[in-house]
Order: sequence, then structure tokens, then C-alpha cells
Amino acid sequence: MNRIIRYFNQNRKKVYISLIIIVFLFGLLQLLNVMAKNKKEEEKDTSGINEIMQNNKSIVSNKSAVSGTSISEKKLKKDTDVIDNFFKYCNEGNIENAYNLLTDECKEEMYPTIDEFKRIYYNDLFSEGKRTYTIENWFGDTYQVRMTGDILSTGKIDGNQTKQDYVTIVEKDGDYKININNYVGRTKPQDKTTSYKNVDITIDEINTYMDYETYTISVKNNTENSILLDTGESTKSVYLLDKNNAKSYFYSNEILKNKLIIQSKYTNKLKIKFASPYSSTKSLKSMVFSKFVLNYEEYQNTEDKSNYEGILSFPVKL
Repeated sequence: MNRIIRYFNQNRKKVYISLIIIVFLFGLLQLLNVMAKNKKEEEKDTSGINEIMQNNKSIVSNKSAVSGTSISEKKLKKDTDVIDNFFKYCNEGNIENAYNLLTDECKEEMYPTIDEFKRIYYNDLFSEGKRTYTIENWFGDTYQVRMTGDILSTGKIDGNQTKQDYVTIVEKDGDYKININNYVGRTKPQDKTTSYKNVDITIDEINTYMDYETYTISVKNNTENSILLDTGESTKSVYLLDKNNAKSYFYSNEILKNKLIIQSKYTNKLKIKFASPYSSTKSLKSMVFSKFVLNYEEYQNTEDKSNYEGILSFPVKL
């Protein structure tokens, strides 16, 4: 025992260095084991992606490009099969089959006839020949499709210009259809009528696009006077308000002023477009008419309209 103590005292520095080296090597070994384990799990996670890409080489990833959340292999296959069929039909010039894959609301909003679909969409993208494309989930049921000209089929280098579209999958009764050209879809709210000062405004339907939304509303004037939904003095007087009080303003230049005037005892239907980009997490609470006039004739006869006291704010619940 005394020998051990004496040896330690005489070689204290060497012993400490040896211990430090042993601890370092042990820690390094543990780190390498953890890295090897993580690599195996990563390879396991990506094996499903590789299998999907072997079956359809146009799929970019099994994760949302926006949220990073994984898409199940079953959903990814069903969704991308429909998209793949659509673009295959377009590449083959089978316009009728491609058109039949569109939802009814997409046809109504974008291409009421097959001739319009051919002229507006097909000719713009496929008139130069076939296109190669990649499919990537954006979020939810919406996918980004990036298209480039197929040089082998067109023989033109300038046909290689990249274009993109956002395609949304819609499933109804087991039947899968798509919305294209950045059109996301339509919702028809139930019992969305707000009454104020004997005026009823009903939200009939909402059509959502990637960059904006359009609201079709019915305005019923039960008063004895004509009313004015907006004075037109500002481009920011009609807006959508979300739960965080952020505002999305309307396209004031896309609606005629006479559409905003509702005669006494009449009901007018109008469509209003808002600069409200599509988001799966967005939560809207109201549509606000902040320059609402309850007596249009009185407002018209007022010389100094900036001091008119009859301008009200009409929030419509969403």
C-alpha cells in the first residue's frame, strides 16, 4: 500500500494525465456510439422516402416545405398520384381527361369550359411541348409543382424556363380531384349573418387562392334609406381582421362604387377581393366596413363630407 502511495506521489502528474486521457477516450467512444445510432435512425426514416422516389421520381420530399411536418406515405402516394395523372394527361395532350380531374368549383371559378381551360392554362404551359416536373408538399393538401421544358421533346433550350403552380387535393366521397393555378378551394359558411342598424350581411361563400381571398356576400337593407357600404375615401377602409388584429385590405379598384350602394328594402349580392394570402394557421374573426353610411342621400347632400357624423363601423362576424 505504501508503495502505491509513494508511486502516486512521485508520478502525480503522469497519473492525472493518464486519467484525463482515459476519460476523454471514454467520452469520445460514447459520442461515436450516439452518432452511429442517430445515423441509423436517420437512414431508417429516409428509407420510406427513397422507396417513394423510386416509384415516382418527381416527388421532392415527404415533408411540408412550410412547416417541416412529415406527410404519411399513404397520403403522399394518393395525393401525388392524382397530380401525376393530371400532368401526364397534359403532356400527352389529353385535355379532356386533364379537365375532368378538376373540381367543380375550380371549373366554375377558373375555367367554366374545356375550351377556356385549353386556352388559358394548357396553351400557356404546354404549347411548346412536354414538361418535366417535381411535386413537393407545401402544407396540408396543397402541393407546389415546379415545371421545366423537356428539352428532349422540344429541342429548344429556351423551353427550359421554370414555371410553378400550386395544386390542392380535394377528396369527396372517396373521389380525388384537384384545384390548380393557385386556387385552393371554396367554403360555404353556415349561419354567417350579422345584423346591425337593421342591415343584414351574410357571408355566402369564400374562395381561397394562394395570394388572396374573395368573399361573396349578400347585403339586405331593411331600412327606409339607401345605404353605402364604403365611402371610397380610403383603400384601407374595408378589411379582414384576424385574431391578432392584423388587417388584410380589400382591392378597392376591383369593385364599382354603385355596387356598394344598396337601395331601401333591396338585397344586393357582391364579391369582394382581399389581399389575404392562404395560410393553414390563419384565424379570421371579422370583415370590417369601417366607413359605413346608414343614410346615403344625407351623406351625398353633405357639403363637407369629412365632418359627416353618420359614418359608422360595421364588423361582420366570420
